[in-house]
Amino acid sequence: ELFQGMDQAEIAFLDQIQQRHTAVEVMLGDVHHQTQVMLDHALARIEIAKPDANRQLALRNREIAQEKARSEQLLENILPEEIAKEIHTKGEVDPKYFEDVSILFTDFVGFTQSTARLSAEELVENLQDYFTAFDRIVDRYQLEKLKTIGDAYMCAGGLPIRNPAHPVEAVLAAFELLETVRERDNPKNRARWAVRIGIHTGPVIAGVVGIRKFAFDVWGDTVNLSSRMESSGLPNRINISRATYLRIKDFFYCEPRGKVMTKDGDALDMYFVDGLLPGLLEGAAEAGIPPAFRKRFQVYFQREPVAFPAILRESAIPG
Repeated sequence: ELFQGMDQAEIAFLDQIQQRHTAVEVMLGDVHHQTQVMLDHALARIEIAKPDANRQLALRNREIAQEKARSEQLLENILPEEIAKEIHTKGEVDPKYFEDVSILFTDFVGFTQSTARLSAEELVENLQDYFTAFDRIVDRYQLEKLKTIGDAYMCAGGLPIRNPAHPVEAVLAAFELLETVRERDNPKNRARWAVRIGIHTGPVIAGVVGIRKFAFDVWGDTVNLSSRMESSGLPNRINISRATYLRIKDFFYCEPRGKVMTKDGDALDMYFVDGLLPGLLEGAAEAGIPPAFRKRFQVYFQREPVAFPAILRESAIPG
């Protein structure tokens, strides 16, 4: 009935249209099938690649974490832990006033002369040996290393964490520093240096300045006076100011020097620390912290002493 009334040409034309429509449907079906196959293959490749991508991402995250940890460790090696944390969180360090700090300076006697007879390699190796030993001692007594300047070594007690025991601990550390230097004074060592040690106690301002190669540093008269204690001392002696003497006199025997003229022309009261006070070695075994010393330390500072120099067993002043 559809073709009634149509001539043969019209029927042929409609038949061609029908055939073309069918061909288009077949073609669209093929395209859809091919597209679906390609999509399935792409999804399969994504699924296959996903674990590898996850592994690569996890590896990269670990590398970033390791780099961050290394940078933080480097910063903590340069700066006190609390200061390093402040830089991480704030990007800067606020200056701080510490009303009670003990600054300890050391300087090698005969260092300048040794530079003429030692090679550059020998000189640096010997400084590395001495200062590595100094670092371990300073850490043991909870002091803060500040810097080395040539053959001078500078550290502090009572910062960045306030600690009332710092004058006593600075002197304890000084005795171990002396022993370390004496141990190296032997014919096998071409760098046989003596050491002057000076300590002064007082207020300082502490902070970090600069944007490159920055360092935690301290400023004030206390720094200058501690340097004067060192330069006004004698080889292998611990020279302290009156301010430090008043803080340690119940633990150590100190030899008054009277007023000593500094290179600045100032006459200052100074004392040599000669050894432990009578009685503070009572009950001591061959090793460990003597009970009498421990008890007095606990009474004064409400905590345990962290260490005790073996040399003080030999240098206690008899009663």
